[in-house]
Amino acid sequence: MVEPAAASGRAQLGELLASRLDALARQTASRVRLEVPFYRDNTSVSDDDLLASAADNYRAVFQALADDTPFDTAASEHTGRACALAGVPRSAVMDAYRIGAHEAWQQMMSLAGARGGVSNADLLAATALFWTAQDRYTDAMTTAYHETATTLVVESAAEQAALTEALLQGRPLGPYTVWEIAALLQLPSSGPYAIVAASAPKVGSQPLPDVAAKLRGAEIFSAWRLLPDTLIGIVHLPSTITLSGFAGLLERWASTRVGISPTFDDLSDAAINLRYARVAMSARTLGGGNVCLFSDSVLAVAAVSAPEVTQKIAQITLGSFDSLPADERQSLGETFAAWVDHQGSIPDTAEVLFCHPNTVRNRLHRIEEHTGRSLTAPRDLAELCLAFETRQLTPDIA
Repeated sequence: MVEPAAASGRAQLGELLASRLDALARQTASRVRLEVPFYRDNTSVSDDDLLASAADNYRAVFQALADDTPFDTAASEHTGRACALAGVPRSAVMDAYRIGAHEAWQQMMSLAGARGGVSNADLLAATALFWTAQDRYTDAMTTAYHETATTLVVESAAEQAALTEALLQGRPLGPYTVWEIAALLQLPSSGPYAIVAASAPKVGSQPLPDVAAKLRGAEIFSAWRLLPDTLIGIVHLPSTITLSGFAGLLERWASTRVGISPTFDDLSDAAINLRYARVAMSARTLGGGNVCLFSDSVLAVAAVSAPEVTQKIAQITLGSFDSLPADERQSLGETFAAWVDHQGSIPDTAEVLFCHPNTVRNRLHRIEEHTGRSLTAPRDLAELCLAFETRQLTPDIA
């Protein structure tokens, strides 16, 4: 039970504080603008808004003291939501609340000392209520801030995903310009960019976990869209890293097939470069890694770019080779691939296949015999390279 005298003392102090509200709010807003780095260096919150927020929060506290009523935290909740929407860091809002609490406390001590009607008991009771109010108002502000910020993150992620997909699908961008979309995706407005396509290990699974954060740590900005079977990214390459260097970075994290498009400077070209990235994802890398650059595997890219066409070319080129038993076709195909990968060196090919050089020669002769093409004629060799690459990368169509 609150004693009447104490209640009267607290009410008197609350009324005194309320009478100084405007001056206190101005002083607090001035200190916040001067002492909190965000407010000092940023005008996203105007002086009028800062003053109104201080006044509203003080008014609720002083009213509760004067009337001995429950604390109304609506003003603090509004402050939390408004600051989150304005992009004010929560730490800056907390600093502003700290300054406001100390300004009010100093005003309270000054008034209590100047007015003999406020006893020590009144002052102690008012102090306890004041700091309880400070805790409740701060909690209300931070809760509203967190809820609003969380909603903004979810909405921003959804918007970024939609805009990323629109770019990658070549769909109309609505009211947005390419430059506005770059800003919304937190990408620099000019290239070079590259598209990444990474095969998902299973439906909906992330093939490159935390890739955006990892790249950001290397000062590489990116935006990503996870499709059921593929992770697709738009990546901005800074001047400090080459395309091959970027591929090497992804190779460290990749456990599935990854394709990277050539670089391009205009974000509106994202859709066509997605096609290149997908083609590279399906191609074979010369070094046996998981990451393939479109520009570094021209033969493999050509083999998978138009499977229905290249399969027909392979059928015509290989001729009676397709009539050989499956195990012999596989053995001859592996020998040809190893021979090409080792620059036509028979000794090196024999070493990697663990067989005698004459065995390699005999197998290559068998290929010439069944395809009717010579391995020493440039045009014939080019056609055989494309045919065997096609059969290796798209065997299910054969």
